[in-house]
Amino acid sequence: MVNTMETAYQKVKVHNELEWCQVMDMDTKEKIEKLLLKSRVSYYVKWEKPKMFSGDKFGTCVFCVNQLQKEDADEAIQPLIEDERSKVKFINRKMEKSFY
Repeated sequence: MVNTMETAYQKVKVHNELEWCQVMDMDTKEKIEKLLLKSRVSYYVKWEKPKMFSGDKFGTCVFCVNQLQKEDADEAIQPLIEDERSKVKFINRKMEKSFY
């Protein structure tokens, strides 16, 4: 006989990611990734393709973090020098799409 008990969390779908910041430079993207990993902040990267005829080959990279780790993420990138921080646009908006 198999006992299949459900936990209260199995039916709950949580969607608490923020579009945290936007980067248009590959070097800055890599530096942010290293700093987030070093601080153990979970994230994922969402790519936005470049607009047609823009001449931009990289496009836009949006870092998404859990709302509960936003302060940790903000603290993690403090070592970025001021020149590189100007390449980062902070969005801090709740994700609009649900992926489940």
